[in-house]
Amino acid sequence: MAHLKPAAFSPTPLGVGMVYFPALDFLFEHCSNLLDVIEIEPQTLWFRSPGTTNAHRLDERAFERVIRLPQHKLIHGVGLPLAASEKFESRQIPPWRQSISRLNPPWISEHLAFMRIPNKGQGKTSHHSGFLLPPLQCQETMDIAIARIAELRKLSAVPVAFEIPPNYLRPQPGEIPDGDFFAQIATAADCGIVLDIHNLWCNERNGRQKMQDVLERLPLDRIWEIHLAGGDNHHGYWLDAHSNLVPQPVMEFCEEWLPRLPNAGALIFEIMPVYVHAKKIPVDRIATQLEKMKSLWHARQKILPMTISRSQNPVHSMTWIPEHSHNVNAAAYQKVVRWEQSLGEMVNGRSVSIQNIHFPALVDDPAVPVYRTLIESFRSGTLVEGLPLSYRLLALTLGENVTYSLMKEFWSGCWPEPFAYDEMLGFSTFLHQKINDKKLSVNFLDNVLNYEIAVAQAQMSGQEQFVPFDCEPIALLEALSRWELPASHTPGKFEVQVPAWNMQEP
Repeated sequence: MAHLKPAAFSPTPLGVGMVYFPALDFLFEHCSNLLDVIEIEPQTLWFRSPGTTNAHRLDERAFERVIRLPQHKLIHGVGLPLAASEKFESRQIPPWRQSISRLNPPWISEHLAFMRIPNKGQGKTSHHSGFLLPPLQCQETMDIAIARIAELRKLSAVPVAFEIPPNYLRPQPGEIPDGDFFAQIATAADCGIVLDIHNLWCNERNGRQKMQDVLERLPLDRIWEIHLAGGDNHHGYWLDAHSNLVPQPVMEFCEEWLPRLPNAGALIFEIMPVYVHAKKIPVDRIATQLEKMKSLWHARQKILPMTISRSQNPVHSMTWIPEHSHNVNAAAYQKVVRWEQSLGEMVNGRSVSIQNIHFPALVDDPAVPVYRTLIESFRSGTLVEGLPLSYRLLALTLGENVTYSLMKEFWSGCWPEPFAYDEMLGFSTFLHQKINDKKLSVNFLDNVLNYEIAVAQAQMSGQEQFVPFDCEPIALLEALSRWELPASHTPGKFEVQVPAWNMQEP
């Protein structure tokens, strides 16, 4: 067995933090004294510029708000996954670098997952999967991940860590065990690890390797960051939904292991704004959660000099990847491509013929429909949030079940889009076509769709938009905003001006 190579980078201990969302600004203000770190997922603060270039650019107002926050800043990517056969999207590189330049993080992190599905056939573009999906844990994937980590480190010019992902799938025949897989990549790539303890808890509860066994395999000095979150039950699975406070077993595991991580630089709490509002989680309960994390962090600081040294935490029975084997050959690439195509198509409801199934264990894996449900949930959420008035008009006229059936029909013919505007535009085009084909009749739906797309375009482009209406628009739009159909309408030719949105105004 090769000698373990110690990490070349030791993060400065920053403290306790949260993942940032503009919708949680009130929370960051209330808990400011409890937060040492703000972690930003930069892709959530980008716009897809309208037009043919599909370029991305920063939401200047959101970045200005983040920059003004007094806490340290970290960047956690959600669009450049590190276990993917597809190379990084070139259109993401400029805003990624701009995000790093603006926020100046001491290190950055990304997910050890894949998100794009290679298309079959030469010269065809890949599809977005709609979700960060788990990689096949094999030597070939490790070689690809090592190459991707080196590429991300080069283009980012800061140290890189990967997050240990949730994985709802059963272990595949012949797969490398979870802990060994993560440890080998981290050591061979000379990178850090984001230890998401809730992810490990999900994995154990859903039938994968025990948390304790994973930690005993990892090079502890490479764990630079810890994530904590809460989840929910779904058809017998525990999901990493970032939907609640941290479960007590996860907190206890963190309390046990945090003092043993000599290079831990941050302890981050993750929760999605939609659940804070939907579950009406009080701000004081979130503050209490952060206070508990601060207590763990301070206790760790006191006993850190007694932490277990790396030499006392050996990784047993591992075959380390020699440094000269990181190149990805064509056969290795194709094996990973087949995995991505098989899993990506199945979780998006695409039919896969028996003859083309390279991984038979996926066929009856009960996690596949779980992933499909999650993707559909994300897509429906995007449409309901992005086209709220159009959705209400459909639901009030046709009923919610019929409206959801329309969404499913749209999804069956269109792959997910990574940016909300593209998903909204695709669904709008789908509905317009059904209206033109006389297969859908909802009064003024075309007007409301055009209005909401124009609002999104004004936001992205900073240019005012003009939208024609076939009825007096104010009564219609105000009624829908109250979840009502208008009592009456005045027909005629009207036009609504959608004002420009000042991208520079904080």
